[in-house]
Amino acid sequence: MPTVVLRIRREPHYRRAAFEAMFKRHGYVVADRATPQSRGDTLCLWNRKRGADETEADSWERRNGTVLVIENAYLQRVDKTFYSVSVGQHNGAGYFPVGDEDRFSKLGFEVKPWREKTDKTYTLVCSQRGIGSSLMASPFGWGERHAKALPGRVKLRPHPANHEARIPLEHDLANAHACHIWSSGAGVRALVEGVPVKHYAPHWICEDPDRLKALHRMSHGQWHFDEVATGEPLARILDQLEHATW
Repeated sequence: MPTVVLRIRREPHYRRAAFEAMFKRHGYVVADRATPQSRGDTLCLWNRKRGADETEADSWERRNGTVLVIENAYLQRVDKTFYSVSVGQHNGAGYFPVGDEDRFSKLGFEVKPWREKTDKTYTLVCSQRGIGSSLMASPFGWGERHAKALPGRVKLRPHPANHEARIPLEHDLANAHACHIWSSGAGVRALVEGVPVKHYAPHWICEDPDRLKALHRMSHGQWHFDEVATGEPLARILDQLEHATW
């Protein structure tokens, strides 16, 4: 039987339970530690943070094991209900199967017309925490430096986790004609609101220049925790595992 080392915190309890159920439905043994013996053996991480997480992931992949990266969803109505699931990396740098099914419409967001630039609008720069892999983590102070270097009206949005005054993203997007990100879920919401986005990381989940195609792809990379518990996200990945080149 395949083994999974599950590095998902036990709170909120439903999240951990959903991912345990996903793996058990496919016959996995959940372990605290293991050495991969086959491609099916999996290390399941919350993000792929530089340091111990990335070192363990690198070691797992050198032994031909699979690394599954979980994070908060890119776009959701209710916080901590949807989660991104991809192989190897996060936020567009990893792999996940994309089908023809319309998953975006189920999220309940209206895609608005593109916003026009006026003398009252500004470029919104979204700072990030700098958490992630060596490939995907934003450089320290990227948002602040980038905002200062831009011409015209610019508004810097501190990352909510690093700032006591948690202003809703919708408030900052209301008068934005452009949004600059490193590689952020805030950019996905900006696209939906009709605000053009420019990203500076090597990858971003909505980097396809065709907005509707980008949102379609994004929607296949995230799942509600009830869907996770059915095993469907892993089923789709396992179906590709035999011929995978990631």
